[in-house]
Amino acid sequence: MNMFFIAFFGIQDKEKFIGTYNNIICPSCGRLDRYEIYKTYRYFHLFFIPVFRWDIRYIARSSCCGSVYELDHAIGREFERNKNVEIRNEHLRRLNHYLPYKYCPDCRTNVPADFKYCPYCGRGLGD
Repeated sequence: MNMFFIAFFGIQDKEKFIGTYNNIICPSCGRLDRYEIYKTYRYFHLFFIPVFRWDIRYIARSSCCGSVYELDHAIGREFERNKNVEIRNEHLRRLNHYLPYKYCPDCRTNVPADFKYCPYCGRGLGD
């Protein structure tokens, strides 16, 4: 009698949407906007059942200019439990831009991301 045992195990990354935080002034472009808050983590699964998680991070994305921030872990965990927690700029660490442009707050136009100055008004755009 032959027995076959197939083990399904592995490591995967997961991104889970946990809510929105409204009425913020985007630190990157200065527009009135909202953050979409995500929880990301890596986990080990056995037979498709998650066994343990690590590298848990909370990500805040602004929809106006595509800026992405890592949210302070304690604030992110609290936001997951209570959506009324306050998220301030000092709770954020900028990670990236998703969209291929920057926003000029002076002339209110989108400028290609590799420009250091606005081609329309000359304002420095920073990084």
